Amino acid sequence: MRIILASESKFRQRAMDLLGLAYETHPSALDEKSIRDTNPKRLTQKLAEAKAQKMASVFPDAIVISGDAVVSKGDRIYEKPRSLEEAAQFLRELSGSEFQFVTALAVVHASAQKTLSTVESSDIAFRHLVEREIQAYIGTYEVLSYAGAFESDAVLRFAERISGSYNFVTALPVSRLIVFLRALGVDL
Repeated sequence: MRIILASESKFRQRAMDLLGLAYETHPSALDEKSIRDTNPKRLTQKLAEAKAQKMASVFPDAIVISGDAVVSKGDRIYEKPRSLEEAAQFLRELSGSEFQFVTALAVVHASAQKTLSTVESSDIAFRHLVEREIQAYIGTYEVLSYAGAFESDAVLRFAERISGSYNFVTALPVSRLIVFLRALGVDL
C-alpha cells in the first residue's frame, strides 16, 4: 500500500520513520490561514483533515497522513510565528505559565472512502524564562517552523511539568496512527 505523508515537517517524518514503513513526502501546500476556528482542537482537526483530503484527491489509491499542531493558552491560539520577534514574544507569553500543545492526526484513504482523525493534547507548564535564554533559543532553533515557537528540545529545557499526550515530540499522535493504519489494512 502506498503511503503519503502530507507534510515536510522533520518531526512528522521522524514519527513515520519510527514505524519503519516506506512512505513518500508530498506537502499539501494548503493555505492554512483560509481555515479558522477559535477552538484549538477543532482548528487542528480541520487543518489536518483538509491537508489529508487535498493530497488524497491527488493520490486516491494511497493512504494519506497529515497532522497539525497549535499551542493554546487561555483564549489565545499560537500557530507558527511569522518572525523571530514574534517567536520571542510567544516564548515570553508562555514563560511561567501553563498551556496546551494540541496535535491533530488525519488519515485518509480516498478509494476506500475512509477518513480517520483524532486530536490529542499535552498540558505543559514552562518555568519562568529569562530573556537571554529566549534569545539563545530563537537564535539556535528553526522557531518559525514550530507552533508556539518551540519544539521538544525546548520542552525538555523549559518545562516544569508535562501531562497528557507526549505528541509534542513528533507533532503526530504515533500510537493512534498505528491504530488507524491497522484499521486500513497496513501490517504493523
